[in-house]
Amino acid sequence: MDDNKQILFIMMVIQNSLNISTRLEDVSRELWQFIGSYESCINDPGKCKHIHQKLSHFNQTHSDNSDHIYDVIQGLSKGFYLIKSGLEWQEPAVGHSLVDKPNDTHKARGIQWRLVMTWGGFETITKTLLLKKSNGGLKTENIKSFTVKCDLPNNYNSLNPPDSTRVNLERWLNKNPSIQGKSALADFLSLGNGDQEIIEHWIVKSQPVSTWVEAVRLAKALRNATAHGALSASKVKEWGLQKPLLTLSDNLAEIVVAGMQKLI
Repeated sequence: MDDNKQILFIMMVIQNSLNISTRLEDVSRELWQFIGSYESCINDPGKCKHIHQKLSHFNQTHSDNSDHIYDVIQGLSKGFYLIKSGLEWQEPAVGHSLVDKPNDTHKARGIQWRLVMTWGGFETITKTLLLKKSNGGLKTENIKSFTVKCDLPNNYNSLNPPDSTRVNLERWLNKNPSIQGKSALADFLSLGNGDQEIIEHWIVKSQPVSTWVEAVRLAKALRNATAHGALSASKVKEWGLQKPLLTLSDNLAEIVVAGMQKLI
């Protein structure tokens, strides 16, 4: 994809993100109208029970206690604003000064951290609704459980792998595992078992990501590689990962929209 096409595509993806952001705001507004104020929950046990019935869709062990309901509302609100902030970051760029125009590396880094923000919101909302303890990340079974409960469309638009012939990518595609059982790419990115599997599936084996669960797992792996400093902005640019990173941010938001609709 030449530079002009890349810029055009990214602009289209950003517009799509704004559309998803609007849907997220709409469903959030409906949800807060349904929930009402904290004071109304404290003073109206019936309201707490009604909210509890909705939360039970995700986990039957949710309590109808007002303090628990308040904690859930706080978690949903925190996650919502993280995702909203990520989606509304229209021209993400990190590392440039206020007087200098951001270059392609700054923009690639911004796209990475946009995903980090969106993942933070997604993880917070998922853990809140599934009642998963805050310590430790989401496991594959948590991701499967949440996506099933969100009743997502069966047809996920497949996310194609990056072009294996790109400069500085082919050298990382050695399919023979190292002594530690990792490909050269997984070893370079310091990936754990779950993250290693999805990254090798997508990049090393050049297989498309074709389900919502795979998309979430890939978003998690790329987020971890970014947050831990293993995936640099220069590698994102060299390997052509800008488009997938933007798409995965949108995917996470779409899942959250579907999940919040279950609470209304």
